[in-house]
Amino acid sequence: MTRLQGLICLVAAALMLVEVAVLETRLAFLVAGLATAAVTLALVRWMTRQHGEGRAALVYAVGLLGAVGGYCYLALAPSGAISPQDEVIDWGRMDKRPLIFGYLGIAAFIAFHWLWVAFVQGPRSLAHPSVVVTAQRWPARLLGALGIALLTYCWLGLPALLGGGVGGGEGLAKFYDLHAHVHLSALQQIRLGAIPYLEAQTQYGPGNQLLLGALTDFVHFSNHGFLAANLLLNAVCIIVFFVAVQQFLGFGWAVAGLVGWVLWPSPVERIDLAGWAVLTRWLVVPILALWLAWLLLGAGAGWRGWRTVVLAGMLWGAGGFLSQENLSGGLLVLIFSLALFAPASGRSPKRLAHFAGLFLLAGAMTFAALVSFFMGPSHLIEVVALANAKSSLVMAGVSNSIWSDNLGLKLGWNIVDGRLETDLAASGEFRELILTYALVALFLISLSLLAAFLGRRWKTADEPARAFCARFAGVAVGAFVLHVFSLLRSDTSHLAGPSFLLGLFLLMLPVFVWRCLAPGKARAVLLVVSLAVIAEGVISGAGEVERRVAGLGGVWHDSAAVLDLYDELRSHRSDVSDLAGLYSPLPRVQAVFRNHPDFAEAEEFFVLLRDRLEGRPVELGSYRFDDLVAHPDTAYFLGGLRSLSGITSPKNSLWLRSEQEAWIAKVASTRSGCLFFNADSNRELVDAWMRSVKPPQAMVIEPIAGRREYGILACKSGARS
Repeated sequence: MTRLQGLICLVAAALMLVEVAVLETRLAFLVAGLATAAVTLALVRWMTRQHGEGRAALVYAVGLLGAVGGYCYLALAPSGAISPQDEVIDWGRMDKRPLIFGYLGIAAFIAFHWLWVAFVQGPRSLAHPSVVVTAQRWPARLLGALGIALLTYCWLGLPALLGGGVGGGEGLAKFYDLHAHVHLSALQQIRLGAIPYLEAQTQYGPGNQLLLGALTDFVHFSNHGFLAANLLLNAVCIIVFFVAVQQFLGFGWAVAGLVGWVLWPSPVERIDLAGWAVLTRWLVVPILALWLAWLLLGAGAGWRGWRTVVLAGMLWGAGGFLSQENLSGGLLVLIFSLALFAPASGRSPKRLAHFAGLFLLAGAMTFAALVSFFMGPSHLIEVVALANAKSSLVMAGVSNSIWSDNLGLKLGWNIVDGRLETDLAASGEFRELILTYALVALFLISLSLLAAFLGRRWKTADEPARAFCARFAGVAVGAFVLHVFSLLRSDTSHLAGPSFLLGLFLLMLPVFVWRCLAPGKARAVLLVVSLAVIAEGVISGAGEVERRVAGLGGVWHDSAAVLDLYDELRSHRSDVSDLAGLYSPLPRVQAVFRNHPDFAEAEEFFVLLRDRLEGRPVELGSYRFDDLVAHPDTAYFLGGLRSLSGITSPKNSLWLRSEQEAWIAKVASTRSGCLFFNADSNRELVDAWMRSVKPPQAMVIEPIAGRREYGILACKSGARS
């Protein structure tokens, strides 16, 4: 591309930025942007033909204008997820699309640039690590898998499982939390006959709901049992992940990853936040990243059969059924893996398209089969729409923030007795805040260097360098994609939860810089920076490492304690659960719940309400009952109540005014059932319910009262279930 052609493209890109700022709708920008791009490309094509040049300049112009136009459309134009007439009623809104799509767009343009370089240079011969060098014999691989599984259990899994042993105390246990009740209220609906996910809505994915439900029933259906089931699932996820790391990267890097999980934010920090931190939300993304790098660059590149690609696609489909994060994250991993690794993979565009097609087809068929089996084939489109509803709102800025956790920085500057006194005080997790946003630059620089190595030096590099680069490539792409979820609603939990590969990436980065970059100032600077990050992690995490090392001595005793706890919980599965039993089946844990000041009222209220309902479904218009039952999620779970709408957690399901209006209309349109409300209830819901009865049907209204006036129950007559 000549300077004049480049200048023309830059002017067109600047014009697109002006258009998106001036025009008020996406459609208007789309029309104007396409017209600008068409004129620019026609001009570039005319200039190339005048000078007898090939298509390289035109292709690069398409990529440049496509990147700028796509960024303007996705990040700067008004979001199509929320109409101008709608409003966010909960969680707040902060539009971070410029940051998110800038992060993804820069990486995409880096990949495009090196694809263009490969296009200009022509076909490249295949060069990948030898299977003989990188692949161990199966007995050794199996022993390595068993060894890393045992190490992972002792280092991370067992300490997590010990969190299920909640002892007596003055306050309610940590597991008595809204994040858990979001799930438990929905699981209660399924136990009462609701269709999973569709009539028992959560935002964590249909597969996760079914999996957590099965494990909770296996342990004990209670708040305590849910925590124990969640911890068990997370421990298994951690072990599976590190076994995958050992298989794709080797035993040494798997051990390094175990240490990295303690030095930097990782899922283990939030593993006991039952309900929110279910690690199957993200597990498939890092495994797919390692797998695709192995298939395209590593020893798996020699396996040209379709079976391995189909298996990877099936894993993506199963992960997408588990959660939307796996679905979108896995798709991003596929896109960036193909784009970044294509020049070095030696595969023709036709073979890469065949690879992508098999992967997507296998994933789509797996997802459809799982939905059809558990919900029925007629609900496939409904499940997909519900799974993507909240993700589109999150991308539009709902619930996003610069940093959700509280931070404080105070600088005092005083002159006392002629002397200057300064005082600097900080509160909050500044390290995690800095790390979250500094990683944006670090990931983009690393991907740029990785793409340059794959595009320039891959063929001429020695085999050990290619073998290491193939491993690092999967880690870098996976960590890069997972960080998208940390950038949306930024806080310590959202940084730690998805960061499966962060520690491993930071530990591998200086090795990559040393082995794969040419000597020079840039390599020296990057080496110093990467080693400084490791030094900071070692200093910050030294205490936690010492604590976990000391805990290894009690592995046998702690394992026995965990087994005893799970046996004790399971021994109560046949018991008839009362209100305290839904908190925990263990009497020593129940005591603090029974002694709560509001326990007697809550127990009486649920008995009275169930007696009046006589098995009919009910919608709770009251968002808060008392300090013990502070959310409708908690009431549906503890009361064993069937919801009319299937929305048991309004805070997690109703984010927009339009969603709330649709919920009210759905409840009011039901021909049977009841509404419970009080003076603090949503008046629009109550009014719509009262107006929904037409003759000859009538509304039966009766108060629910005992120790105090609890509220009003309004039931449509002649509608008993």
